[in-house]
Amino acid sequence: MEDTILYTLDTIKAYQKPLSVVLRRRVTGSNNRPTYQLLQPLAFELSNGDVILIPAGFEWDLSSVPRFLWGLLPPDGDFEIASLIHDFLYINNLELSYSRKFADQEMLLWSKAVSGTMNKISLRNFDNQVRYIAVRCFGWIVWQKLSWKIW
Repeated sequence: MEDTILYTLDTIKAYQKPLSVVLRRRVTGSNNRPTYQLLQPLAFELSNGDVILIPAGFEWDLSSVPRFLWGLLPPDGDFEIASLIHDFLYINNLELSYSRKFADQEMLLWSKAVSGTMNKISLRNFDNQVRYIAVRCFGWIVWQKLSWKIW
């Protein structure tokens, strides 16, 4: 982790502009559910002060939005970091011992931090809230599936 920058909620917006700090490549999937692979490790300080290191090679699907909604809620955008952290916390929930609610709230915090809408009313924040409500309503399906992966 020596060469890896530690990103925080306070510093991510400055690093994120003008290019994303996430280097990724598409590895699998159809147009309905593509999967991407992280090309370099990324370190993040979560809102509770814990630091996570997401290793190079980690695979995720950006924002898990059904294809028919991509016109309104595209799967990629400035919330890419939020979806990366969220998927990492979900996929590693057995090892990391964070709650699903914590993972969902981190997604919301990071998406607001990157877009610069932490305490603002905006269309961007509306998009962040819609995505948060969606994971609160439907994320339990994936969470349960991943929690039972040891069986």
